[in-house]
Amino acid sequence: MLRLLNPIGWAYVGMFAVSGLVCFAAIPRAQKFDDPEIHRGLVWLLGTTGTWAVFKVAFFTVPDPFRQTAYTIGLVFGFATVWAWLYFCSAYTDRVYHRNRLVRWLSVGTFVSVVSVKLTNPLHGLYFTTQEATTPFNYLVIEHGILHWSVTGLSYVLAAVGMFMVFELYLESGYDAKPLGVLTGLLGLPVALDVAALTTPRIINVIYAPIGVAIFSIGVLFVFQQEFIAVQSTTRADDLSIYVDDGGRIRDYSRAVPTVFPELEDAVGEELSGAFPALAAAIESDDQILTHETADGKQYYFVSMSGVTFGDSNARVILLSDVTESERQRRALIERERELDEQNELYRAIIDASFDFMSRLDPDGRFTHVSAPVEDFLGYTAEELDGRPIAVVVADSEAVERAQTQLDRILGGETIQVRDFPLETKAGTTVYADIRGTPVYDGSVPTEERTPADIVGIQLMTRDATERRQREGLISVINRVLRHNLRNEMTVITGYAEMLESELDGEQAARAAVIGSTANRLLDLSESAQVIEENRELSADLEPTDIVPVVERLVTQLETQHADASVSVDAPETAIAETLPRIEIALWELVDNAAKHGGERPSIEIGITVDPDVVRLRISDDGPGLPEIERSVLESGEETQLVHGRGLGLWLVYWITTSLDGDVDVTEAETGTTVEIRLPRPS
Repeated sequence: MLRLLNPIGWAYVGMFAVSGLVCFAAIPRAQKFDDPEIHRGLVWLLGTTGTWAVFKVAFFTVPDPFRQTAYTIGLVFGFATVWAWLYFCSAYTDRVYHRNRLVRWLSVGTFVSVVSVKLTNPLHGLYFTTQEATTPFNYLVIEHGILHWSVTGLSYVLAAVGMFMVFELYLESGYDAKPLGVLTGLLGLPVALDVAALTTPRIINVIYAPIGVAIFSIGVLFVFQQEFIAVQSTTRADDLSIYVDDGGRIRDYSRAVPTVFPELEDAVGEELSGAFPALAAAIESDDQILTHETADGKQYYFVSMSGVTFGDSNARVILLSDVTESERQRRALIERERELDEQNELYRAIIDASFDFMSRLDPDGRFTHVSAPVEDFLGYTAEELDGRPIAVVVADSEAVERAQTQLDRILGGETIQVRDFPLETKAGTTVYADIRGTPVYDGSVPTEERTPADIVGIQLMTRDATERRQREGLISVINRVLRHNLRNEMTVITGYAEMLESELDGEQAARAAVIGSTANRLLDLSESAQVIEENRELSADLEPTDIVPVVERLVTQLETQHADASVSVDAPETAIAETLPRIEIALWELVDNAAKHGGERPSIEIGITVDPDVVRLRISDDGPGLPEIERSVLESGEETQLVHGRGLGLWLVYWITTSLDGDVDVTEAETGTTVEIRLPRPS
């Protein structure tokens, strides 16, 4: 028999019942997605959420002793919604995390571990306890324990990761995705009810997430379905692009890549040179053409690259354009004519890149040829530019000097690529372009005998980069604004948390303390992100630097900020390394981390030794040791959206050290941890 409830109780029942029915009713609609992975992820999300809502209804209506069981089963399905959401977000945004075997096993392990804790709660009571309440109606009050808050925090973080992937797609899609952004943001609305339930007895603390999913499903599947499909379709283009980090490892690729190049199936995380050596060789070749054997014969792809800069870390996006027909013609021409003339050189330059317009300069920097599309970009006709110096389309005097430097490099025999170069249109406005320049040799000179003295011109291929530059600028502004607002809002939260902690007693005070410590961790993340932003454009040119004074400054700062810490230093008078001053940021992160996590009176030892090729810095503590995830971040820079440490500090250590041609190693003892940084010595 169902339990008797007052109108307020039936309102709660109705709210969750409607949410569950909406989720179940939306499943047939979700099944209409052509993409099986998106289809699967969305159906799982709706199914698990709907089932969760059903068990919430049962929690309020079934008699004892089934209420607690209904709540526990609901928690299991509730935690399953997090993984369904992440699967859907990865598939919808055309990422490969949902296909990555390591990520899958880690997800399954985490899910099984958490579910085991939930199901065994009657034995240990660390997840939640219960007691009867009569206000505002007769129901079973759930008193959540520390394990619940830990799992809830993990769930919120993982859900936020998925929302970030979706919002990033909205931003980069080129569509007006404001309605979808609002709908996706409503997924977080129940969090406000969850927080409010902690502060007022008028709202029952039962987790309201199914409501947000129900609103989201109605919006994207019934109201804004066309916009939802249109935004996702931007990831379905047949482009071939591969994202490679500055260590040469594959981090992602577009959906069409494994179809065309089976060698790259499940190659995320592998070095490009090992997974696809032919592509790695093509990147380094002069003509940058990849030859790929297929059942239909040889296919040819032009390989181009664009840099993705994050501080001193320079990742690359490798683009492959199918130039099979043109390349077959070129190779047939080479077979017929061993000697290439200037027209053959011009032909190769055209094939080498698919840019907006092409131009040619004489050795004095004057236009001798400009293709017709230049008028769409700069407003000049090809005839207006013929015979005029390149300075006429360069934005300012500083850019003119920069252009002359690049032209001199080409005349010296180099092929150059310049990103975001400022040009001035005929109307006087500034636009930005990516430019690739190659020397054009006298065709009568054999290839193996050519020298810079045989260069008769310069070939330039230009692509409009104005929109991309504006988009990257917008992302940078959003990053700074979000970081600024996060600091402001977290400061308010920590202030109120401290007030509540001082005014409350017992478990309520402990909860306030958890809120305060969580907010402080978010502030630490914001500060680390600011350090990254401040160092993102610094030069990577290394210079001789004495490490000993750097360590002495760190010790003074450490003794000031951590008075209880004991610090000893074993160092020579000097230790010159080939590095940059920002290595001090990485070293501070290590000693500060050792002091914070080393117990009541942490003991820290810093040793510096000078070897023939490297300077070694060893930082040892007597703390509990690094968790495996943190150690992975420090040793390999492994930091993804699903596997990460608690902060950016250790990732920053890895990034700064490796960007300065150094490396990091971690060793564990029975007590404590030793981190060794090795920096190159001047040659």
